Amino acid sequence: MRFGLKKGSQTGIHKKTVADMAMFFPQELKLKFKNHITSRCGLYFKDYDLKDLESALAKRMAACRIGAPEDYYHLLTAEDRREEEFRELLNLLTVNHTYFFRTEPQFVALKEKILPEILRRETRAGQMPAAAASRDTLHGLQRPSLRIWSAGCSTGEEPYSVAMIVREAIPDLADWDVKIFATDVSTGTLDRARAGVYGKNSIRSVSPEYLRKYFSVRQSQGGTQEFCLSDTVKRMVDFEYLNLIEDEYPGHFDIIFCRNVTIYFELETTIKVLNQFHSGLRDDGYLLIGYSESLQFVSDRFRMEDWQDAIYYRKGPREAPARAESPLVLHDRAEKVLDEISRAEAAAETETGTERPEFILPKKDLKEIRVEIIKGIHQKQYSRALSLIEEALAIDGNQDDLHYFMAEIYSNQGYFKEAKTYLEKIIAQKPFFAPAHYLMGVICSEENRGEESKRNLKKALYLDKDFVSANFALAGVYKSEGSSQESIREYRNTMKVLGRHAATDIIAYSGGFNAATLASVCRDNIERLKLS
Repeated sequence: MRFGLKKGSQTGIHKKTVADMAMFFPQELKLKFKNHITSRCGLYFKDYDLKDLESALAKRMAACRIGAPEDYYHLLTAEDRREEEFRELLNLLTVNHTYFFRTEPQFVALKEKILPEILRRETRAGQMPAAAASRDTLHGLQRPSLRIWSAGCSTGEEPYSVAMIVREAIPDLADWDVKIFATDVSTGTLDRARAGVYGKNSIRSVSPEYLRKYFSVRQSQGGTQEFCLSDTVKRMVDFEYLNLIEDEYPGHFDIIFCRNVTIYFELETTIKVLNQFHSGLRDDGYLLIGYSESLQFVSDRFRMEDWQDAIYYRKGPREAPARAESPLVLHDRAEKVLDEISRAEAAAETETGTERPEFILPKKDLKEIRVEIIKGIHQKQYSRALSLIEEALAIDGNQDDLHYFMAEIYSNQGYFKEAKTYLEKIIAQKPFFAPAHYLMGVICSEENRGEESKRNLKKALYLDKDFVSANFALAGVYKSEGSSQESIREYRNTMKVLGRHAATDIIAYSGGFNAATLASVCRDNIERLKLS
């Protein structure tokens, strides 16, 4: 689920209707709406999103035939049908950007590493006289079980991708108790997920084999192709409404997917959600989060593991229970680590510019502001980061890395078009700014545009031969296209640069990972690529 704010160009709610033009929201009331929505579901609004909020409110007021914003606020907070109305409002506010098998390394790890481990464990447990009480019985025999939760499932591509992999991984599926639970806060997306009908963009990463096996093709009323998922896969997934902030969580899961959801939550909210995920996982259960998310400075209740290009997390075993700490304690610890990460990235920004006088910062105060901007981005406090960017630009509007931070904020929220617009402007004015080429390469990779991704990542490395994250990303692009030797070369180049760092050094632009972790990932991938 891309749990962000819909852009006006995507939803149509920004089009000027009579209701929009006549509507006036007092600032105090606007903040009350904003705070109410944030407290209810964790979705928070940056300053530049408030116009989208106003348009959504105006649209719902028109649908409810309510003329005064105060009356609509009363409906949303005090009347009997407030729950139904809140969901209708969220349908306008949440944007869903996803496709089948998005972030492929995680699905490869699911198929080749995670599921085989669970299947071996469950098979052994099913042979024991005193198997887990959670297992069902069939003809007096205990059935092995598998429970997976897709939290923030959007229009269903993620849980259906999981279902296809499960079908392939378990040939005797009828002998298993398999439950795939998918939830979202948007009733509109849940309806689309249950229908299982998708456009060409959604199936762009589906293999030809899976397309033949699990999809049928038909023409839509508009004459475009629609891809209909088979009933055998659709029946494997149960879709339900669930608000991660307010509702009670289900439990006893082997695997939880929650990718690109908590990036829109404040840090304290993210910590609370992760604590509940921890409680909802079985011992040694798996948590998979988004490519732009990291638990390294958010929670110490999971241990990070890597397999090939995939990073995921495990819950600690029962005999060594994780210590539950308050959000405040974890927040304080996160602040210290985030400060270290931010200073590492700020130093990298400065080093990028030392050869180019235009990148040298004129004032020490601006350097400190930069650190706080980077920290704000890591903490997902985008409104604060944007305010600091404006403050820094007022000091010196020629600092292109400040515009880069704008692009990074948009990229983190999945608004790739807006991010690329900022990056293109930076590159046009300052073509030697390596981070801009790096981020452009990462975005192109996410959009499955491999050649363009490689061009940009190579430019970043040409400008800064020690750009670790660019080497690592380039190795991943080569690996995804099956170019094993090129991938091995780039992983080795990455390790060569990492060798000049201390093991605990935080690597800039890596999402908070240290040199030892990235080196481990490189070694594992090199060994596997040699065998392929």
